[in-house]
Amino acid sequence: MRGRRRCGCPGCVGCRPRRQHRVRIAQSRCRSREQSVTTNQDHRDSGPDSGKGPEHVEGPQAEPVRIALAGASGFGRVHRRNLERLAAAGRAQLVAVADPAGRPDDLDPAIAWYSSLDELLPNENCAVVIIATPIQTHAPLAELALRAGKHVYLEKPPVASMADFDRVVALLEETGLSCQVGFQALGSHALARIAGLIAEGAIGEPKLITGYGVWSRTAAYFGRSAWSGKRRLGDAVVSDGVATNALAHSVAQALRVAGVDDLDRIRSVRTELYKANLDNESDDTTWIRVEADGALPISIALTLCGPGNDQPPMVSVIGDQGRIDLRYTTDLLTVDRGAGPGDPGQLGRTDLTENLLDHLADGTPLISPFVGHGPYMAVLEAIQSHLPAPLTDGVTVEGSGPDAHPVIKDIEHWAREAADSGTGFTAVGAPWATQAAVADWSPQHS
Repeated sequence: MRGRRRCGCPGCVGCRPRRQHRVRIAQSRCRSREQSVTTNQDHRDSGPDSGKGPEHVEGPQAEPVRIALAGASGFGRVHRRNLERLAAAGRAQLVAVADPAGRPDDLDPAIAWYSSLDELLPNENCAVVIIATPIQTHAPLAELALRAGKHVYLEKPPVASMADFDRVVALLEETGLSCQVGFQALGSHALARIAGLIAEGAIGEPKLITGYGVWSRTAAYFGRSAWSGKRRLGDAVVSDGVATNALAHSVAQALRVAGVDDLDRIRSVRTELYKANLDNESDDTTWIRVEADGALPISIALTLCGPGNDQPPMVSVIGDQGRIDLRYTTDLLTVDRGAGPGDPGQLGRTDLTENLLDHLADGTPLISPFVGHGPYMAVLEAIQSHLPAPLTDGVTVEGSGPDAHPVIKDIEHWAREAADSGTGFTAVGAPWATQAAVADWSPQHS
C-alpha cells in the first residue's frame, strides 16, 4: 500500500472547502464605501489525501484513468459521450456501467455491464465511479463507492438531505478520497471575470446577487420516473423540485458568486414555494433568499411553469450603477452600466470530469468538491422544511396528454420582479401569491 500524500486540496479529507475561483462579494462598512471584492485562490494544506492501493492516481498521468459509471441512461448518456472524448485524448477509460434497466443497446461491447453497483465494484478495477442515478440513490451509492476505495463524481444535487450530506462528509474524512459534484456551470471561466469586473467598479457598489430561470416542463417530464415530482418515495427522501433538480445550478452558481462555501456562514434562508402541477408533491415555482455572513444577499426566482420558450437562466450581480448577467448554461457574460447591455463575452469552462482527473494526477484543486456544498444543502433543507402552496389562480394548462403543461400568467415578469427586488412573489404583488407560502429557516432549525 502506498503511503498517504498531502495534496493540500480543500476538496480532500481534513481540508476546508475550496476557495479557488471564489468570488467573495462583501459590502464594505468603511466610510469611504470602498468594496472588498476578492477572488481568493488560496487553499490550506490541512489534511492528508488518500493513497489507497492502485485506485489512487499520483503524479503525472501515464495511463487512462479507469472509470465506472452508475446510471447509463438519462444524464448518464452525457457522461458516456464525455468519456468517449476523454478516451480519445488518452485521459480516461470507461470500463464498466451499472444500470438495473439493462445493458444499453449502444454500449461498446468492450465495456462490461452489471445490474448494480454492488455487483460491479468487486469485479472491476477502477479508480473513479461516476454516479448519475436518481436523487435518493446518490448518498447510498456514493457511500458504497467510497467504502470500496473509489473516488466519486456525483451528479447534482449532491444528496437528498442534510443527514445524507453529513454521512458522506464523514466518510470522505475517514477514507481520504475525493468527491466532485456535477454542478458543471461552476467550471465557467466567467466567475473569475465577474470578480474582476466588480473589483474594477464596473457596476458601482454591488447590492444583491440574483438568480432567474423560467422553464417549462410537461407531463411527460414528470412522468418519466417514479421519483420525479416527489418529495419522498416510500421511506426514501427524494427532494425533487425546481431549485433542487432542474434549475439547481442557479442556486449553486449564486452561492459561488457570493463566495459562500461554508455552512457555518449561513444565517437564514427564506423560501416561497408553489406548485402548479397539482399532482406533484414538489415545488415547481419558487423564490429563495439566502443571508450569509460576509456576503451579499442572494435572491432567486425559478419556475417550471413558463410559456415554453425556455431561455438560458441567469445569475446576476446588481450594483448601484449597473448589473452583470451570466447566462450560465451558455457562459455568456454581459455588463449593463445603465445604457443597455454591453460588453458581451462568451467565456469557456473547465470540464469537471477533467478537473477531477487533474486533481488525482497532480493535486489540482477540485472545482466542485462535495464538502463545499453545505450552503446548497442548507437551501435544500429549507425547501424541504415546508410544503409548497397549490397554485390554481392565474394558471392555464396548455397542450394535452404527455405534452400538457401549466403556464402561470406573466410568470416571466413576476419571476424577474421577485428576484431583482430581493423580496419574493408576495411582496412584489404577484396576484396569485400568498403569504402562507413564505417560510423562514435557519441552521439551528435542522
